[in-house]
Amino acid sequence: MSPENLKPQLLGCASETLIIANDNKFYNLTAVGQSIYMKFLIMGCGSIGERHLRNLMAVTSGSSIDIFDVQQERLMDVSKKYGANPVKESAIDSPYDCVLICTPPISHVPLTARALAAGSNVLVEKPLSSSLRGADKLLSLAKRKKLLAFVAYNFRFNQGINLVKKMLQEDRYGKVVHVSSYFGQYLPDWRPWQDYKKGYTANKSLGGGIIHDGSHEIDYLVWIFGRPTHIQSQFARTEILSADTEAIADILLKFRQALAYVHLDFVRREYRRSLEVLCENGIIYWSLAEDVVKTFDASTKKWDVIKLNENVNDMYVAEIKHVVECIQAKKKSEIISLENGLSTLSLSDAVNRSGRIGKRLSV
Repeated sequence: MSPENLKPQLLGCASETLIIANDNKFYNLTAVGQSIYMKFLIMGCGSIGERHLRNLMAVTSGSSIDIFDVQQERLMDVSKKYGANPVKESAIDSPYDCVLICTPPISHVPLTARALAAGSNVLVEKPLSSSLRGADKLLSLAKRKKLLAFVAYNFRFNQGINLVKKMLQEDRYGKVVHVSSYFGQYLPDWRPWQDYKKGYTANKSLGGGIIHDGSHEIDYLVWIFGRPTHIQSQFARTEILSADTEAIADILLKFRQALAYVHLDFVRREYRRSLEVLCENGIIYWSLAEDVVKTFDASTKKWDVIKLNENVNDMYVAEIKHVVECIQAKKKSEIISLENGLSTLSLSDAVNRSGRIGKRLSV
């Protein structure tokens, strides 16, 4: 099959995107009807909260969107910029069609619990929490209230990641031998408009650290290969930045098919996010920064390059569309469910434990 035939459809507000869910079925996420009226509350107006606000306005125009942030100046700035309705923190105790939790990880579980208790469906940003403590109780609460809860692992909607998954399911290059996943970016460059020292990633008290904040890599590997059987890790802080959390982590994951190596850091001066899968008859490589999937065929000794033409925001738009569609259909997500978020959190917790005690762990 040629690279052109494998190339995913481009994603826009009025197009479709191909997603391969946990049941290995292919899902086409279609555009949400623009006339649909829903009530949303966004808790937290930082970079991800503002991104969700923009995307909700584009995907569900005409809906009501309330916003809250503990920083009054930021709340009013975002309200003025987008015309969203600023509310008090207590608004979370009123029912909405969906509450989006975009606050530091340390507050995710209590805020999610409050939203569910009030009768709202919830999209909570990753990681679900900074620890497993109390997180599992959200499952029973959501079930009892007959509500939907999602954990925002948006790379499950990334076209490049889904293309790699599709190639592996089609067994294009034979048995998987080894997997390498890499994420590195200098922390002050993540959100250059704010002081990184005040952000949650650099602060243990806010639930930060590269292991939890960089859990996308572990999550999308589970999305592709299933849950690993063993984990081993090492991590370290850095002296070049003011942070009391781990800044660098090297992780080994033993999957049924192959061994995987994951590197995470917030010290790399040039952004890199990539995945390489070594197969018996070739190589599959994805790079977010390069916006490509490359394949090497051992029989021809040649590389093919598939240009994705994907905007980074595309996967966030697809994620929001998916959440809205699930809420409308009252159907549990097969892609970013609360159960999935809990599973990834348990793996991140195991990475932390392995590094602390210096042992390989069964998971």
